Amino acid sequence: MIKKECDVVVVAAGPSGLAAAVTLCEQGLHPIVLEKAGVVGGTANMGMGPFGVESRIQKANMVGLRKEEAFRLFMEYNHWRVDARKVREYIWKSGETIDWLENMGVQFAVPARYFPSGFATWHPVIPEGGGKPRPRCASAMNRTMYDRANEMGAEFLFNTPARELIMENGAAVGVKAVNTENEEAYEIRGKAVLVATGGFGDNPEMIREYCGYEYGDDMINTRVPGVAGDGIRMVWAVGGKHGRMQMEKTMGSKIENRTMMHLFQQPATIMVNLDGVRVADEAVIENYSVMSNVCDIQPKRRIISILDDRIVKHYHIDGVDFPSGVHQGDPTEGFDEAFEEAVKQWPEDAFTAGSVRELAEKIGIDPDTLEETFEEYNDMCEEHEDEYFCKDRRYLVPFKGKKLYAAILRQSGYGSLGGIEVNYKFEVIGEDGKPIPGLYASGTDTCDIYSDTYYFYLPGNTMGYALNSGRLAAEHIGEYLEL
Repeated sequence: MIKKECDVVVVAAGPSGLAAAVTLCEQGLHPIVLEKAGVVGGTANMGMGPFGVESRIQKANMVGLRKEEAFRLFMEYNHWRVDARKVREYIWKSGETIDWLENMGVQFAVPARYFPSGFATWHPVIPEGGGKPRPRCASAMNRTMYDRANEMGAEFLFNTPARELIMENGAAVGVKAVNTENEEAYEIRGKAVLVATGGFGDNPEMIREYCGYEYGDDMINTRVPGVAGDGIRMVWAVGGKHGRMQMEKTMGSKIENRTMMHLFQQPATIMVNLDGVRVADEAVIENYSVMSNVCDIQPKRRIISILDDRIVKHYHIDGVDFPSGVHQGDPTEGFDEAFEEAVKQWPEDAFTAGSVRELAEKIGIDPDTLEETFEEYNDMCEEHEDEYFCKDRRYLVPFKGKKLYAAILRQSGYGSLGGIEVNYKFEVIGEDGKPIPGLYASGTDTCDIYSDTYYFYLPGNTMGYALNSGRLAAEHIGEYLEL
């Protein structure tokens, strides 16, 4: 067994652990960072950028949202059913963290919003080598933090997942770990431990047990190998209190052509459930998380989004109603060919037909019900009034085309949220309601700041929370060690 000593053991090198490692080094501490994978970044390597309010780049681009306003918006959205002090600390830190990352060498594009009614709090990272932000570009930010932590003396052990926490006299003093490449065992001791393992998005059993979803059926979240709830279970094993657990829900599909699928997330579609009944004002899908709530209460948690060739042509000429900051390109370009390929690859999720009745039969919906739904909808489009869901008349486009396209939408997401209860200092709370000395947690493992629905109106939140909770936890560890 290899024995090591340090000031603080950081478990995992995602954005939260990396931000914590740099912040610990800035305080003159020596952290050892354990990482289960062979690279840093975790789930954040799939993302594009964090949340921030009152950053320098926002001010330079005349984004006027203030911290106080963002806090009020956040708490009202969540009906004050989340830890207000933790939300306050996070938001107040967020703009400074963007500046901190810029000073480190991270480059950000112009702050953006996910959709027109949102706010420009999202700071997409410019990829290594330059160019426009795109999925996975946040990996450049993670690499920069890793390089900085290395320069300042942090020690990283890759392919070395923590197995259990070491407790003495009720306090956390270290971690036991094993290198998965050579089976070498480690005992690493410090004065405090920070757990930041990124949740349980790669653990279908935990998703089923604690969130009630079946991965691959009614939940198709991003799965980064190894993000399996290790840290959560380690904390529970030493008496840490179970925190609220949920999925970071959005809408998605098994169909992998995301650019093309963006067309099925437009308001001129008609969206029905497996009974053939329309389920909502289709414009709600502007906010994917809110539409996921609609999906959650449908039979088998499915929504069927339907277009016709005339609507596709309309979007090709006039552009989509809801542009995407994530999926680049024109979703109508080569749409028919791309969707025909999708029908071949995902025959249970993509359908084409020459009539409503034929479409219903292919999907397995009662043809009479779906025909009635379409007739009612077209009548309302002609009258410019949605009698059922008050859809904006701009989006009431009747179905008059010769070809129909249908795609099954399911609940998706970026991963899990929560599992470990912490206070605003990111101290782990024990089952007795008191902090466990020396034990801290941050990032997704502790992210319970959404009461039931991810807050897309202030985009970049989960990555932003990971970064800022890591920095805040590291600062409070400094206080605990009386620096």
